Amino acid sequence: MRIPSCALFLTLCCAAASAQEGGAAFTPRAYISAVLEASPAMARAELTLARARNEYRAAVLDAALPSFSLSLSGSLYDDADTRLRLERGDFTSSLSAAWNLYDSASGPVRRIRTARLDYGQAELTYLIARQEEALKALSRFYALYSARGRVAAAKANLSSRERQYKDTNDQYQSGTRSRIEVMQSEGDKLQSELSLAQAETAGIKALMAFNELINADPVAPAEVEVSTAVPDITLPLPPSDAVKALESNFSLRRRRLALEKTKITTRNAVAAELPRLRLDASWQKSGLGVIGEPAYGGAGNPDYGLRASLSFPFGFFWAQNALEISRTRDSLSSAEADLRDAERALRTEVLTAQKEIELQVRSRDLLEFQVKTQKESTDNLLSEYSLGGANMLQLDTAQTKLLDSTNGRIAAINALDIALAGYRALLGERIWE
Repeated sequence: MRIPSCALFLTLCCAAASAQEGGAAFTPRAYISAVLEASPAMARAELTLARARNEYRAAVLDAALPSFSLSLSGSLYDDADTRLRLERGDFTSSLSAAWNLYDSASGPVRRIRTARLDYGQAELTYLIARQEEALKALSRFYALYSARGRVAAAKANLSSRERQYKDTNDQYQSGTRSRIEVMQSEGDKLQSELSLAQAETAGIKALMAFNELINADPVAPAEVEVSTAVPDITLPLPPSDAVKALESNFSLRRRRLALEKTKITTRNAVAAELPRLRLDASWQKSGLGVIGEPAYGGAGNPDYGLRASLSFPFGFFWAQNALEISRTRDSLSSAEADLRDAERALRTEVLTAQKEIELQVRSRDLLEFQVKTQKESTDNLLSEYSLGGANMLQLDTAQTKLLDSTNGRIAAINALDIALAGYRALLGERIWE
């Protein structure tokens, strides 16, 4: 099924209204890029991601490489020499290194993997932030586009009401219309003027909200451009998209990484309640010959070795250990249940969004047809009315229906594009690209 292209008349009206502003021109993608660049939220998200990246690198180095420490100490006072002093010969120094090779409760490999999962979650949190900012930008963009379209529709309605009022007044002068009809026509014209003023006020508010996200002057002119070429959408949308969402949705992927980390920490916690085996390598050298201290070596300097330790935490006859293991495993089971619940909710959300999009496509098709027929009907009634044929009630009804259907079509255009962007976000696509 093909979605019919937007009516060129509406787009040209909106473009003309925007061109009068004389500001910078934005397409949806260009506006999203500008918003992302100016967004304080994205600046904070980038700093958070950079911090997570540094923490990951530090965690990898800490887990995979030995740690070194340099120690310098000196005696300023003791009972053998009660002088308060600062002499080189009283100083000692040492350099030591420690490296954990294996730990049954929390070894280097597990620590590196945990750090990688933390960094993966930070990356997905950053992508989610970009996605949310892009959707927010798209909403502001179409709010301005919609407001401009309503201004154009209100102007067209006012023009029609002014023509009707002129014809009514002329016919009243010739005796074919009553004074009541003139007053009623004038009231309709004044109501249209008020509607136009309201639409223009809404347009100014939408412009200020539009400029806010790009750090522009609130009333700086801006032009919004929407292509009349609408891509083909085959209905119904494929049910397989639900599977794609389960694989690629950013929030669900972050939940899976969080669960994977929970599994690792659970295994570590359980292992910590069982007999624990550690294997550590160490190296230490004293008498480095710094700050005037004489360097020395000899047997046992440097000292190095490989040490193994086995500990048995058993609390009160293993009762606390068993309870702690049970509590930890229950927490893991709860996290797994939360993930299954999120997967089920996402599947339903995708299928619901498909139905909403299908409904919006059909709604837009209908509104396209209504605008076309109502415009023809209004034009014909205006011609008949100027000749004294059609009555005022018929013309008023046609004009009201034309305005309502035009505004409805504008809303449908915006709602469908925003819904499609939200649908792509559910599928884990980068809607800002």
